[in-house]
Amino acid sequence: MPQFVIEREITGVGSLPEETLNAMAKKTREVVNDTTANVQWLYSFVTDNKTYCVYLAPDEEVLRQSSERAGLPISRVSRVTSVLDAAGEKQSQ
Repeated sequence: MPQFVIEREITGVGSLPEETLNAMAKKTREVVNDTTANVQWLYSFVTDNKTYCVYLAPDEEVLRQSSERAGLPISRVSRVTSVLDAAGEKQSQ
């Protein structure tokens, strides 16, 4: 299944309390687990004002619908074409 990175601009997200971040994650899990669209949330990176979330999904539109149901913004969705690791190995997606 294709892999995607969702970039979300959320002002101050990196300074939010752990409880707030956990609530956001819980809502995301509820939406992903409840969907019949076959979406899998792998993990997210949190920075000062953005999150970068990695998903497996059949297409971008399914991700946009899931994010809307979770009440989370999407600034950009990018399909992953390959992954490079520290050992110099390239993995096609």
